[in-house]
Amino acid sequence: MKKPNILTAILITMYLFSFSQYDEVDTCKLIIKENIIGKGETETWFDKRQLRNVRIEEGGTLIIEGRVAMPEGAKIIVERGGKLIIDGGTITNACSGLWKGIELRGTASAGQNPTDQGWVQVINGGTVENAEYAIRTIRADDDINGDGEILDLAYTGGIIHATDAHFINNQTAVKFYSYSHSSYSSFTDCEFLTDDYYIGDTYPECFMNITRMWSIPITNCDFKNEAEGNDLQKGIINTDSYIVIKGTCLEGEPCTDWDYGLFENLHYGIYATSFTPTRYIDVSHTLFDNNFRGIYISGMTNAVVTDNNFSINSPFSPNDGGYGLYLDRSTAYKVEENHFYHEVHSQMGVGLIVNQSGGDPNRIYRNYFTFLECGMDIQGENRTNDGIGLELKCNRYDQTIMDKIITWDGPIITSQAGIATNQGSSSSNPEDMAGNLFQIEDENPNGDFDDILNEANHITYYWPINNNDIRVKPVDYTANVTPKEKEVEPDDWTFENGCPPSEEPGGGGGGIGDTRDKMASAGLKIDSTENLLTLLIDGGNTDATQTEVDNSIPPETMQVYNDLMNKSPYLSDTVISTAIEKEDVLPGAMIRDIMVANPKAAKSEKLMQKLDERWNLLPEYMKAQILQGRSIVSIREETESRLAAFKLERAKHFNTMVRYYLTDTVNPSASFDSLDILLQNENSLNAKYKLAMLKANQEAWSEGLSVLNNIPVQFELTTAEAEAHSQITSYYTLLAGVAQQNKSVFEADSNQIAMLIDMEASQVGKASVYARNILLALDQIEYEEPIILPDLLKSAEAMYEYKELLKKVNNAPEYIKVQPNPAKDYIIVEYELEQEANLTVEINDISGILKYSKNTTGKQDQHIVDTRNWNAGIYIVSLKINGKLIESVKFTIID
Repeated sequence: MKKPNILTAILITMYLFSFSQYDEVDTCKLIIKENIIGKGETETWFDKRQLRNVRIEEGGTLIIEGRVAMPEGAKIIVERGGKLIIDGGTITNACSGLWKGIELRGTASAGQNPTDQGWVQVINGGTVENAEYAIRTIRADDDINGDGEILDLAYTGGIIHATDAHFINNQTAVKFYSYSHSSYSSFTDCEFLTDDYYIGDTYPECFMNITRMWSIPITNCDFKNEAEGNDLQKGIINTDSYIVIKGTCLEGEPCTDWDYGLFENLHYGIYATSFTPTRYIDVSHTLFDNNFRGIYISGMTNAVVTDNNFSINSPFSPNDGGYGLYLDRSTAYKVEENHFYHEVHSQMGVGLIVNQSGGDPNRIYRNYFTFLECGMDIQGENRTNDGIGLELKCNRYDQTIMDKIITWDGPIITSQAGIATNQGSSSSNPEDMAGNLFQIEDENPNGDFDDILNEANHITYYWPINNNDIRVKPVDYTANVTPKEKEVEPDDWTFENGCPPSEEPGGGGGGIGDTRDKMASAGLKIDSTENLLTLLIDGGNTDATQTEVDNSIPPETMQVYNDLMNKSPYLSDTVISTAIEKEDVLPGAMIRDIMVANPKAAKSEKLMQKLDERWNLLPEYMKAQILQGRSIVSIREETESRLAAFKLERAKHFNTMVRYYLTDTVNPSASFDSLDILLQNENSLNAKYKLAMLKANQEAWSEGLSVLNNIPVQFELTTAEAEAHSQITSYYTLLAGVAQQNKSVFEADSNQIAMLIDMEASQVGKASVYARNILLALDQIEYEEPIILPDLLKSAEAMYEYKELLKKVNNAPEYIKVQPNPAKDYIIVEYELEQEANLTVEINDISGILKYSKNTTGKQDQHIVDTRNWNAGIYIVSLKINGKLIESVKFTIID
């Protein structure tokens, strides 16, 4: 870091010397005797040089209106019930080193009142500078053994009110320690600054460090690093706290003109982690300017990032790359109306990265990306086995090299890899379209996949065919993307009618009751759609159909084949997978027919891989016939897309209600009761885990454990879910054990830390993320969030192989021909083989009943079959050699 020059040092010396005219001796040696402001006393200081600690006792008040200099190692202690007001004054250092700062003591077990809590006000341009901690809410006593400090967490909870305050060149400006009650602290129009005159021996860590706090508003504050070489400072480190960071409304209701907060030239603007699902950050109307990484969010539920500007000047790179916003193993987020951009008119950086957000219905909505290397990078698993998950809707891309990429770096694509199967849904409602506006330079694809590059599971992308903007349809995309056009009504699609701003909560003035009604309405649509699909999929009984296929034997081939064809296109992946395994019953041609009749199967990486595991591999032309289903969206898939849309809609309203109840300050007790009821009535795993943690926050540990113990009874858990449940239960038990010892998790002993290390290493479920975030807060581990770039060569090769395979769809050998087709009185069955063989020609009706059979030999021949007494319908001609099906052809008899 650049140090002050000689002239600056002289000026500082002259300034410090000026304090010698006051009542303390001119020395930098700290005097042991304290300056005490006693109970009932009020003192106002102007220019004063202190050579001792200052203690403000309960009932005492110190007002600083001038400049007060503190020696190295000195601190101002504000006891419980004491009050310090810095009204336009400045507290700075008296000598060459940092002073310790303000130690604000409170009562961790008490609420926010002036008797139990110390109070600091910094107002009217008040300044605290050149301190180790400008203000920290803790009691910190020197260790008598000389081994640092002893922190007493019983003394947290002090109140800080800062308006038009300045925190300059402090090692850490403000540090809040864990406190279980809602806080009255607030920061408005404050400046946090590090410049070249910082005199600390080590680089500053952050401006604010907030741990386990609830409800701290930070309004229109600036966090700026102007120090050359200071590359690692963070703006705010937020650990499992609920804080609100926002700008100030200047005009309008609703607001139309904002004065934005600022994070500038920092390594991280905000670094926010969580280890419970009940605390989150809410960031809005803030400018993140030239930070290496704007906002990092880890393990958080319900985070809100809206209406912010991210000016990005860091590269999109896996090796120490930067970004605007990163969501790491987080869910139920609201990310809307943000602008991610590089100001110079050449592309640099990535706007948004989502890593492993899981299978909840989530969405990224109405964000704007300009002059970036990549708009969005979606990494890892962000969907469930059945395709519910993250949707990217109504985002705009302008002058981006890559609009959005879905990356996967595993050896095998899991069923949860990628984003939601349906991006948008099959509907005539403009709002149901995916609605993204791509960077389109040419309506002809050039093979660089710069609109949608998808390395994971297949997606179907719904776009409006009647629109006023050609950018609404992707042009360049990988082989596992199927654009599906829909006509919307009553008017042509526009961004305005298809992508309206969110209304929250309730919208239209309806409040939380309106939100509740909308959630209930979406729930009814989900129920009716799920009931319909349950009746259709696998004939209404997946277990029975799967068992029938699994237990079938070769003589039942036609019966099984016809049953599966009759249930198409509603066969589940489970049944199709079992059918693929039954090589002795269902030969390749029949598997081909079954998968062609169920186009969704062609979009399943798992099923296509399973085809390649058969002993008798399907010829390439048959695989090509199956893969043609990727371009087809069946009625079943369209119905499932509507179900996904209803689930996303309901999740949006559910998350709104959770945030409302968590943050209600008018009647918080009633809201917590309402949240308890909401979570109890919600039939989902995540809701039960939230409920258990809500009980933990209320210190109702046994009730929370009961919720967890009931989960295996309430839900049929998969193997992965059971393992994750075991881990989260162990995590909960660990937290309960720490609480029963009357300790914070930050006082965990070596055995408990070892347990957390094991949980983190397991990488199983949310418990591993929570454990990681605690260990990070304890400085027990290091972690660098992954930035995964796509493998463009691999995607290009996959597209080439896909196209080459599709070319072979017409290469199928015609062993059998049937004419005429349709027929009435007769058919001619013609066959031609490559060599002579003993063969059988069979004809079955659609029910599998044998109507004709003839054994013959030879290389080629024609047979006439009398069909005058056959019923009208569909029939199947099969050619078998030595009992093995070679080819089959359908024909129709008409009246």
